[in-house]
Amino acid sequence: MDDEGVQVAPVTVVNNGELVNFLIGRQPIRDFLTSNGHGRAAGSGSTAPAPGNLFIRATRTSTLEGLKKQMIDKCRDRGLPYGYFVDTLGPRLTPRVLYRVWTNDGHEEMVRGAIFNELDTRALRSDLAAAGSDPLVSNRTGIPFSSIVSPSVLFDELEVKRADNAKEKLPDYPAPTLSSGRN
Repeated sequence: MDDEGVQVAPVTVVNNGELVNFLIGRQPIRDFLTSNGHGRAAGSGSTAPAPGNLFIRATRTSTLEGLKKQMIDKCRDRGLPYGYFVDTLGPRLTPRVLYRVWTNDGHEEMVRGAIFNELDTRALRSDLAAAGSDPLVSNRTGIPFSSIVSPSVLFDELEVKRADNAKEKLPDYPAPTLSSGRN
């Protein structure tokens, strides 16, 4: 049951790239007059349609090694010396573990202090080149809580740039000095 007392039903929202349905609570919308059990309570106690478990599936998938090979081939075709492989994402879709993969021999080296430039819904619509066969569960702690199950993806083009790591404010007090152990 959702937070409005309606039996939850699975809903396919997008099918073959076409919007076919909505998540609906008790408040109807035009052409969708009944709830499909997705009224979820927010922090204020009011309810709104929201996913509990979101599954993203692709019709054609590749293995992770296949995605890496496709990435290297795309980089070679464009004359690029390397491409980037993100192993783990952090908060706000920033790369937590990022590797530079060299096109000449395929070796990987870890990259630190990088972020994506312009990763938005436009990139998901137009720059998605392939999807993996390796679903990953991401539990979101926002209100309401949700889980997203999605595969690895290969972007046709996505810019990676250096993070702005300006020096943070120094501490108010100096570090304690080490004593020789004698008082």
